[in-house]
Amino acid sequence: MQQSTITLTVLLIMAFLFITEKFPLALTSMSGAAVLVLAGVIEVPTMFSAFSGSTVVLLVSMMIIGASLFHTGIAGKMSDRIIQLTGTSEKGIMIGTLVSTAVLSSICSGVAVVAMMLPIVIGISTKARVSVSRQLIPLCFAASFAGNLTLVGAASNVIVSGQMKILGVRPLSFLELGKVGLPITILGILYFIIAGKAFLTPGDSSDKDYLDLFMGKAINQDEAGSLKGVLNLVILGAVLAAMALDNDAFPMHLVAALGAMVMVLTGCIKENDAYKAVDWSTIFIVAGMSAVSKAMDSSGAAKLLSTSVANLIGTDSSKLLVLFVIIIFTMFLTNFMMNTTAAILLTPLFIPLATGLQINPVAVGVGICVAASSPFLTPVGSGTNTLVVKPGNLKFMDFFRPGLGISAIILVCCMVFIPLFWPL
Repeated sequence: MQQSTITLTVLLIMAFLFITEKFPLALTSMSGAAVLVLAGVIEVPTMFSAFSGSTVVLLVSMMIIGASLFHTGIAGKMSDRIIQLTGTSEKGIMIGTLVSTAVLSSICSGVAVVAMMLPIVIGISTKARVSVSRQLIPLCFAASFAGNLTLVGAASNVIVSGQMKILGVRPLSFLELGKVGLPITILGILYFIIAGKAFLTPGDSSDKDYLDLFMGKAINQDEAGSLKGVLNLVILGAVLAAMALDNDAFPMHLVAALGAMVMVLTGCIKENDAYKAVDWSTIFIVAGMSAVSKAMDSSGAAKLLSTSVANLIGTDSSKLLVLFVIIIFTMFLTNFMMNTTAAILLTPLFIPLATGLQINPVAVGVGICVAASSPFLTPVGSGTNTLVVKPGNLKFMDFFRPGLGISAIILVCCMVFIPLFWPL
């Protein structure tokens, strides 16, 4: 059996296990990677390479930084301020969560934003006595769809733009994606406020024991306004500013790691509490799926799928249909692969295809950007999703039900606004 066929078979079985939840998500992710090792698709070092990779370093570091907001009492103070603005209703808190997350995600890593907002949202929900788990899906989804407001809102955007330049196509400017990203963000927020909340988990499924451990014991609230609190905010602000600058000399994972170490050194969070802040189930999910993602690339499975899609489109299809299929396929793939990997794989295939079919390649590039940032159907499609799985005690269907609606909205926005601003 060819390696590509083995990889696709393993991915199909994993998808079934994710949906049915026969086993924990982390176990399914790592087991899938292990099977691919035993089948000779990937080597043993590849299975564990993600543990030292930039994504895991970023996740672990931001978990520690996020937890420090509780331990210095900053999360509590921020929660009080936000409650004063939004009130204690579920809808009010959801609006505050969505808008705050969207603004931050336009310039910062979605993973960093979710990790920072997570303790604040938990604190707000706990104080207002509303469901914690029902606030976490809007939080992680907003971090993804608002990443299309600017070029630096998602790493996949930068990758697609860079690939376009290499392929001889005009790259995207800093605010250009906002032409489609702004309507998506506005409609995404309205979706959760008006209809999307009906598809969220009823009641509160959050893991209370984990939340108590995550929140820890905050220091005296008066002290939060003094040295420790000020230090916490200064370090956090410096980390977010450095991430927004996106300097090659200081990549996001390095900035986050340095920020986490400074948090411990300054006493914003104790060493033992920093260890407790790391959710290892999330790390194993990301590591396992990273190995599977690499197998999709190295085995040729992803290229086989994308080439099949290209052949299916043919040369006689309408330009709108070609754009539609490219977006749908990218959205599907990004739910099981990292968005950056999907962007790296698909851009060199679909941009030349668009040029050959005399379709505006910039329009296709924009479509790939938006679709690669749409991992709304599974909990394993993005670090922003996996971060909220444990605290919300969320299942596959908790993502899939509201994810269908937001995916449909994004697809419609793409089909309306991309041809409008980038004529095919």
